[in-house]
Amino acid sequence: VIFDGDDTLWRTEELYDTARSAARALAAGAGFDGDEWERLQRRFDLENVVTLGYSAERFPTSCRQAYEELCRASAARHDPTLGSKIVAAARTVFANDPALMPHASATLSLLQQRGLALGLLTKGDVAVQKQRVERCGLQQYFNEIRIVADKKPQHILELVRTLGGKPDSAWMVGNSVRSDILPAIEAGLRALWIDAHVW
Repeated sequence: VIFDGDDTLWRTEELYDTARSAARALAAGAGFDGDEWERLQRRFDLENVVTLGYSAERFPTSCRQAYEELCRASAARHDPTLGSKIVAAARTVFANDPALMPHASATLSLLQQRGLALGLLTKGDVAVQKQRVERCGLQQYFNEIRIVADKKPQHILELVRTLGGKPDSAWMVGNSVRSDILPAIEAGLRALWIDAHVW
């Protein structure tokens, strides 16, 4: 059984929501429309995937860009100190540890006790994801852990083979239909979708 990490085993999106709210409050405190700042931030964040991928720079960059765009649109003076505070608020997403999903540890323990080979396949910035894996307390349950820039069917197949399994007897568990479920099905696995209610 191969598991996704973010918002499957641990709650990552909550960290982003908290950091986004703090950055938004700084922009709103300076007199800008908080709703407009967030709309711009989310737009820039999606656009920046093309150039920055899932690096640790993407989210803080999009928060700063949203502030700068509001300054341009309203002809307001750009305050470098405020820009730095917004970036610092955004970076807290990487400083705090995500909470585990309910029953994550117990589920992995049960599967391990039943003799199943377990893999973790998570995508994102290698340093950030490595820290999350090391600090979440779940490392002990996995036979193999891999961090990739993007999940492709071949990544899933390679992990299945490393775990000594075959696609038709393997499962992928994740919260993203696009990143977890569809690539697993394309690779010949069965898949379990976790409805984590994240964007």
